[in-house]
Amino acid sequence: MNNMKKLLSVFVFLCITAKLFSQENDFLGIKELTFNETKYVLATATQKSKVLYVQDYILEDERIEDASHLLSIYFFNKSIDAKDAATSKIKELDTRKNTDKYCSYNLTENPNGTEFVVDYITSNIPKSKDENLPEQETSDYNIYRFRNVMNGDKSVFMIIAYKENFTGDTKNNLKVIAKKRNKLMEGIITLTVPEITIKTN
Repeated sequence: MNNMKKLLSVFVFLCITAKLFSQENDFLGIKELTFNETKYVLATATQKSKVLYVQDYILEDERIEDASHLLSIYFFNKSIDAKDAATSKIKELDTRKNTDKYCSYNLTENPNGTEFVVDYITSNIPKSKDENLPEQETSDYNIYRFRNVMNGDKSVFMIIAYKENFTGDTKNNLKVIAKKRNKLMEGIITLTVPEITIKTN
């Protein structure tokens, strides 16, 4: 029995160690970001494919599992048209609006057409009155900044994403979001991302 407990302890330790190691990966050479004068630290980093890297950043006192605010970088080491990507996101949200009562979005474009911003709200409240309401209402506010940029001498594509989670009365949360929207939008649009240096393990 003691040997079994020791083995179990070792297994748990290894799992925790592996989790921590995965969180410390930094494929893009960006350990932290400053958004609206608040520091976000790297929580997870994943190479999704040969060209796609995703890194998530959270507030220093939060965990990725239940973070209330999340900053993410989706870095595509290839050229993708920002307008096409934004259009694809809009189509996805149009589909969701068929079932999500509070789903809505706005599309903003910079003057030279190199960046597009889609900010949107989703919820778990069904649009159909025939469906049962959830035991707890949840909603979130998201901002996706689609960018065509030069990384060195190469044209690449990047998404800078912000997500804030809400629980409780959705109508009230929509009012909260409306009051914060302009500042959050400005923060994402002006967010400076350092030059990316791909790091492989």
